[in-house]
Parts: sequence; C-alpha cells; structure tokens
Amino acid sequence: MPSCHLLHLVIPSFFKLAASITDLERSLSHWLTWYRTRQTARWAARGLMLGVMIAFGFTVVARLRPTFSLQQLTQIAALAAVLGAAWAALAAWLWPHSRLGAARYFDLAFDLGERTSTAFELARQKIDAPHWLIRQQLDDAVAAASHVNPREKLPIRFTRVEILALLASVALLMCSLVIPNEQFAALARQQAVKEAVAEQVEQLEVIRQQIQENDSLTGDQKEELTKPLNEAIKQLQEGDLTQEQALSTLSQAEQQLRQLADPNALAQAQSLQQAGEQLAQNQQTQSLGEALQNNDLAGAAQALANMDVSQMTPAEQQQLASSLEQAAQQLQSTNPELAQQLQQAADALRNGDTAAAQAALNAASQTMASTASQVAQAQAASQAASQVNSGQQSVAQAGSQGQQGQQGQGNGQGQGQGQGQGQGQGQGQGQGSNQQSGQEGGGGGAGRGEGNGETHGGEAGDQSSNNNGPGDGGIRPPEPIYSPYRLGGSGGPEVNLPEGGNGDSGNEIVGEGPSNVPDNGEAHVPYSDVYNEYNDAAQHAIDSDQVPSTLKPVVRDYFSSLQP
Repeated sequence: MPSCHLLHLVIPSFFKLAASITDLERSLSHWLTWYRTRQTARWAARGLMLGVMIAFGFTVVARLRPTFSLQQLTQIAALAAVLGAAWAALAAWLWPHSRLGAARYFDLAFDLGERTSTAFELARQKIDAPHWLIRQQLDDAVAAASHVNPREKLPIRFTRVEILALLASVALLMCSLVIPNEQFAALARQQAVKEAVAEQVEQLEVIRQQIQENDSLTGDQKEELTKPLNEAIKQLQEGDLTQEQALSTLSQAEQQLRQLADPNALAQAQSLQQAGEQLAQNQQTQSLGEALQNNDLAGAAQALANMDVSQMTPAEQQQLASSLEQAAQQLQSTNPELAQQLQQAADALRNGDTAAAQAALNAASQTMASTASQVAQAQAASQAASQVNSGQQSVAQAGSQGQQGQQGQGNGQGQGQGQGQGQGQGQGQGQGSNQQSGQEGGGGGAGRGEGNGETHGGEAGDQSSNNNGPGDGGIRPPEPIYSPYRLGGSGGPEVNLPEGGNGDSGNEIVGEGPSNVPDNGEAHVPYSDVYNEYNDAAQHAIDSDQVPSTLKPVVRDYFSSLQP
C-alpha cells in the first residue's frame, strides 16, 4: 500500500511537469517567431541598401564607358534592390537559433532574470536538483512568460544611421540615373550600328540567294559573284565589329563586286536595248527587238537563230537588211563584233546571197549568246554592288544623328578627300594635299581650306547650329566665297609654261587658261552655286574608286552635312 500511494503522487506530478515544459516551449516558439519577423524586417532594409549600392556601382561603370543603357540600369537597380532585400530577409528568417541560446537572449531582453534558461536546463537535467525545485522553477518561468508581450519588448525599429544610409544610397542611385549621361548616346550609337550590321547580314544573304536563283548565270559565275558576299557575311558575323570595321568589310565587298561588273558589258546591254526599240518596229525582227527591249539577250540570240531568210520575200529581205544595218550602226561603238556580223548579214541580203546572210545571222546569234552571259554577270554584279553600297550607307548613318547635332553646334570635325577639320559654328580650317585648286586642296568643313600648296579654298559664311544649317531655322542669302584666280592666291608662286612650245620634244603645251586677270584679284561665288559641282566631283571620285574604300562613307557624310 505505501508503494501504491507513492505512485499515485508521482504520476500527476510528472504530467504536470511535462505540461509546464510544453507551455514554456510554446512561449519560447512564439517569442522566436516574432524575433525572426523583427530580424527579417531589419535585415531586409539592410539588404535593400546593399542592392541599391550595387546598382549604384553599375551606374558608375556606365558613366565611364558605354556598357548599359538607362533602361538596363533601371532594370538592374530594381532587380538588385529586390534580390538584396529578399536575400537578407530570407537569411534572417532561416538563421538557426538553439532553444537554450534563444532562452538566454529572451531572459535578458524581457528582464526575466534567467528564469526561462534555468527552467530549460533543469528540465533537461543539465543541473542536478530535487524534483520539487524543478517543478517550482518551471511554474515560475511559465507564469513569468505569460505576462511577456514580445512586440512591446522587441519593437521593429531602425536606427537613425540605418535610415540615413538607406536614404543616401537611394538618393545616389536616383541622381546617377537622372543626371544626363553621355555614354547613353554612345551606347545607343553602338546598338544602332549592331542592328544595322545585323540587317546587312540578312540583306547580304538575300543578295546571295538572288544570285543563286539567277538562271542566266553559269555555275562559275555564281561562285565568283557569291565569294565576296560570303566573305563579308563571315566577317560581319565573327564578333562585335566597330562601325569602321563593318564599313571597311562592306566597302571591300562592294569594290570586289564592282570589279566583276564589266562596264563594257553594261554598255553593250544598254546599246542592245536601244537597238531593240528600232528592231521591234519591223515585222521580221519584232521578236528580236522585244527580247532586246526586255533585256532578254538569251531570247534575242534564239530569235536570231530562228530567222530563216530563205522563207522571206525579196521585199522582206530588204526591210530586214535595213533593220540589221541600223542595229549594226548603233552597236558599232560597244559591240563591234556583233555589229560587223549584222552588217555582213545586211550586205548579203542586199546582194541576194541568202546563204551568206543566214551564216552571218547564225554567227551573230552565237555572239549574242556569249554577250548575254557576260551581260548577265555584269548586271548581277552591278546590282549586288549597288545593294551593298546602300547597306554601307545605312551602317554609316546608324546612330549618326546625335553626332551631326554636336557637329552643327560647334567643334565639329569632318574629313574630306584631303583630311580637314571644321572648327566653331561652321567656320574652319582644312589641311590636305592640293594638286589642282581649292576644291581638292581643302577638306575642311564649310570653311577655308589651306593645302600644302598654300591654296585657299572657299570661305563659306556662318554655318551655325544644327547640321550646318541656318541657326534661326530660316532662309538667308548665300554668303560669298573667295575664289582666287591664281594658284596660291595673289602671293602664290609663279607657274610658267616651258619655253620652246613650238613642237620641241617634251615641251608640249597641253592647255591654255584665260588671259585676262580680274582687276581686284578676287571673285565672289554663292555657296549654293558651287556645292553641287563639288559634290558631283566627289561622287564621281567615289564611283571611279579614286577614294579609298574606307573613306567613301566619310566623304559621303561630309558632303551631306554641307548640303545647303
């Protein structure tokens, strides 16, 4: 009986002790949840500040070199801020805390006098103590914990330093985004060039496909025409090219295609088309003339081969002879071989020799077929070169609007056929190698050019503001241009013809200039009157490959900026 009575006392005491431990752990879990919430808020703010500062670092880099656009920096800032806050908040929430360590912290934070930590140590038998002492300690700890309000004891607060640091970092970031950044314009130009280069790669592929689908070309001609295109596509796709490198690649491809465009073959095509207009008016040569008018030289060769002069009446033969003779006269300068064969056919018809006429027409048919192949290659090469040139201009103009605006406002720089510099509001000085006159001597913007031969170009008045146009946006009278009569101006060196120009060897007089010198030594010409002449000369030099391929787009842009 005494043992049963003792068991009856111990069992309720054990269950009561377990209930007290459960209550104390529940309170500790509640406190720890709030503590994690408080730490999450505080660390999220610190993580936000860290993300903002990282974003500010990106904006600093973007001011040193063109790497990020404003939109990209804005996205980076938002992403860095969100990731910084989220990372810090998650780290604070998941940070591990031991029960005993948390109990000791809360004893200090809540002024519990080490009740909670001591109760846990007693409950886990880390301290040897009587059972009644453990139970009383647990009861006291549970009672004290029930009166604790963690939100009041551990409020979510931020120090003044934290608030000021966060505000300062946000202010720095906003200022770096709002203050104008010159690198944005440079990056925009780079992006425009990249897009233009990508478009030209697609265009080159289209040109290549057109050549491959051209039935008028032989396999060797297709391979020869597509080789420059393949090389250009490969170079443009290799990596990030600068604008100058892309222009050089396109210019080289254009030059190679121009070399394949035989000017004689193009001239022959034009003269044959003109001859077709006359031949189409004659019933006997109507099919031949229509084929020539449609630039179907292969069809024209077949039409010549199909002519049977033996089936024609004498009157028809004479009409055919007249038509062939007229065509021969039109083709004499461009295709003398074909012209001779047509003339032979016409002469044979007039003499009534149908066999000789038929033989001459068959020979002309073969010559026409050979000409058709040459013309097809020349026309395909010329068309491809023109398309590449158009793409080259697109790349040259990509992102150039901002540069032109800066050049119009002053301190603009341009390079012409001789290298020149334009300075200040459209008036400048140019230095270049001079061989003829001020036109070639000065490459300088709309200003006065000085060449190696001390040749003065023209003084083009005030070209102010934007794109070398009138600053007020209106129309104003043209400024006079100084045009010297003598090489080098009034103070230049004397240029005399060699003596003995009466037929002596090596002393031929190849030209004479005007004999009357203006009284005042000066002539004033309106700027708009000489621009077209200079521009045409520059375009002719570009088309005839007198200008290096790398400078062709520069020359074009230079004269475009000077256009009245």
